[in-house]
Amino acid sequence: MKIKKMASQKGFTLIELLVVIAIIAILAALLLPALERAKTESISSQCISNKKQAQLAWTMYASDFNDRLAINADQSQPFTQGGVTMQDWCEGIMDWTSNPDNTNYQYLINPRASSMGPYIVNNYKVYWCTADSYLSPPQHALGWQHRIRSISMDGAVGDGVKYTFPNWGNDKMWWAVKSSDLIYPAPAQSWVFIDEHPDSIDDEVLYINPAETSGTGVFTELPASLHNQACAVSFADGHAEIHKWINPETIHKVTYTVVDQVSVVNNVDLAWLAQRTPYGPGSFGAGVAPPP
Repeated sequence: MKIKKMASQKGFTLIELLVVIAIIAILAALLLPALERAKTESISSQCISNKKQAQLAWTMYASDFNDRLAINADQSQPFTQGGVTMQDWCEGIMDWTSNPDNTNYQYLINPRASSMGPYIVNNYKVYWCTADSYLSPPQHALGWQHRIRSISMDGAVGDGVKYTFPNWGNDKMWWAVKSSDLIYPAPAQSWVFIDEHPDSIDDEVLYINPAETSGTGVFTELPASLHNQACAVSFADGHAEIHKWINPETIHKVTYTVVDQVSVVNNVDLAWLAQRTPYGPGSFGAGVAPPP
């Protein structure tokens, strides 16, 4: 009887395996940055979409109320207009505690708490930055996914009780009451909503002094920088964009503490925001020219 010889099966040599591993590592190194960029762009696109929807709701509100802008009061303080108490555009204080305000979406959609609630059609997530997943240890322990609001409105748009900043000197704070008040700068250059830094956000207002166009002054609260050192900003004409920050003082690491009143010198980011903050006639004192 003839016995067949079994064909010898040749396997990979050690060198061949190392070559394959090296090729896979090179491909991964080439593909991962591209995948990360695609993920970042997707998150940024969603955040821009959210800002546009919030901006549209803001515009629709003014259209229904004879051009008057949504109330934007410091700490959502009550505001009476024509003998009627007006609701703020939203309520609720964001912080790092277990305060239920951090997850109570009724403050964003219920007409009794939010004048803009009916205009976002219950889609309260438009007020959340898709890159903002920061939670403190106590909040993690409660099983939260994220806080419900990441954005704030420019203190220079909307009537209501405003905070008084003694360090603003003669630069008396002014705010637009109607859409038609937005002249300096034009609506396309007047910012309305912005992502606020997780360590800075509390109420729904963020103030920028329009006189600080040199970049020397104070960030009363910091803007967010969660989109690869950038954040989403919307403007009164309805458009929104991702704006990249430049100065290290602006790009603040999240520390789960309270960060505000950040003094800066020649900060191009503060200058950019100041140049896009609405101001009115006489905002800079008698005989004082407005910033360029």
